[in-house]
Amino acid sequence: MTTPYDWVAKSLDTLHRANWYRQVQAIEGRGGPTVMVNGREMVNLASNDYLGFAGEPQIEERAIVAIKTYGTGATGSRLLSGHRELHRELERAIAHLKKTEDAIVFSSGYLANIGTVSAMVNHRDLILTDEYNHASLNNGTALSGAKTLTYQHCNLEKIQTYLSEHRANHRRCLILTDGVFGMDGDVCPLPEILSLAKQHDAMVMIDEAHSAGVLGKTGAGCAEYFNCDPHALIQMGTLSKAFASLGGYVAGRRDLIDFLRNRAPSWIYTTGLSPADTGAALGAIALLQQTPSRLTQLPQNAQ
Repeated sequence: MTTPYDWVAKSLDTLHRANWYRQVQAIEGRGGPTVMVNGREMVNLASNDYLGFAGEPQIEERAIVAIKTYGTGATGSRLLSGHRELHRELERAIAHLKKTEDAIVFSSGYLANIGTVSAMVNHRDLILTDEYNHASLNNGTALSGAKTLTYQHCNLEKIQTYLSEHRANHRRCLILTDGVFGMDGDVCPLPEILSLAKQHDAMVMIDEAHSAGVLGKTGAGCAEYFNCDPHALIQMGTLSKAFASLGGYVAGRRDLIDFLRNRAPSWIYTTGLSPADTGAALGAIALLQQTPSRLTQLPQNAQ
C-alpha cells in the first residue's frame, strides 16, 4: 500500500545519496571558546556568541529574576493579550543603543524580517536585494509579493541601474542588505546605498544580526560604524548572537515602529518573547555598556 507521504522517505534517500543529509550533534555542557563534543575538547568557531556573553552570571541572573517576577511565558500575543513592562524596557534599551526613536521586539530575528518586509511593501512596490542576503529577508520578500530584483553582492552600479530603470514604475521601493554578511563576513557599503536610496526616494532596511554588538564605537552596528543617520533606514537585528538571548527587533522612526505594531503579521499573531529571554537580552545590553573592553577585544580575537 502507498500513502501520500511516501515521497518523504524518497527525498531523504536522495539527500543521503547526494551527501547532503545533515543532523545535529550534541555539545556537552556550556558553550564557550572551547566545547566538549563526544568527550573531546574542540575549539568552537561555529558560535555566534561573539562577546562571550552566553555564560555570564550577570545575564543569567537577569533571566532568573524575570522568571520569578513574570513566570516562564508571555502567555499570548502582546497586542491581543497585553505585555509586561519588561518588554517595553527592552525596546527602550535597544532604541537607546541604536540611537533611534523607538524599537519593536519580535520573538525571533526570522519573524522580524519576514514581518517587516511583508508589512512595508506589497505587489505595487519594488524590492532590490543583495544576492547574499539572509534567507529570512528572501522569504519576507517572497511573502510581500513585491517585484524583486536581486543585485550582485554589494554591487553599487547594479543598484543604481535598477533604480534608474525601475523605480519610477512602482509606488515604493525597499533596498535590503545584510550589515555584516553571515557567510562571508564582509560589510555592506551602507553610506553609498543610503546615498543612492535618497536620490531615488527609496527605503533601506539593514539586517544587523552579525553587526550589532560587533561594529561601532558602542556596538550599535553599521549605522554607528559608518556614522550614518540612524533614522534614514530600518535597522533589524537579533538578540540571539552577540546579545546571548533569543528574539529579534526592528529599530527606527517612531511612526515606523508604530506602523509595524499594527501591520506586521509575525508580531501581531505570535506569542511575545519569554520573560527569561527578555531579561537576558536586557542584561546583555547593560553588560556591553558596562564592559566596552569586550567590544574592543573582539577584533583582536578575530585577528
